[in-house]
Amino acid sequence: MTEQDEIASFAVPQAIAETLQRYLDGLRTGQADMLRSAFTEGARVSGSYDGRPVSWSLTEFCELVAKGGPARGLEGRIVSIDHAGNAASARLELLNLRGTRYTDFFVLVQHDGAWRLDSKTFFAHRRA
Repeated sequence: MTEQDEIASFAVPQAIAETLQRYLDGLRTGQADMLRSAFTEGARVSGSYDGRPVSWSLTEFCELVAKGGPARGLEGRIVSIDHAGNAASARLELLNLRGTRYTDFFVLVQHDGAWRLDSKTFFAHRRA
């Protein structure tokens, strides 16, 4: 591995974290456009909410976030980031997203030099 390759590899987790931060900022502000910018166009969001399976297109998910408005008081932390080449995965823990704690699992892809969320699978814990 060349020094240039090492420098580029070292920068990958930070670039992925910036995409995850844009996702968090979109949730906090309730701005669907900001949230959408963190995802690929064909992304899907699936998971379990209140014990029921759900699956949404990116448009449906962004509409739900916008309808709910800003998530003031949301706390989020990155638990893990793993990557190889232009593929990655990440896990976030969210506290107080409108009164609910979430665990989010993401698959990310790098396209044209930018990291984007390609899918999200979540688990909604009991409401706070």
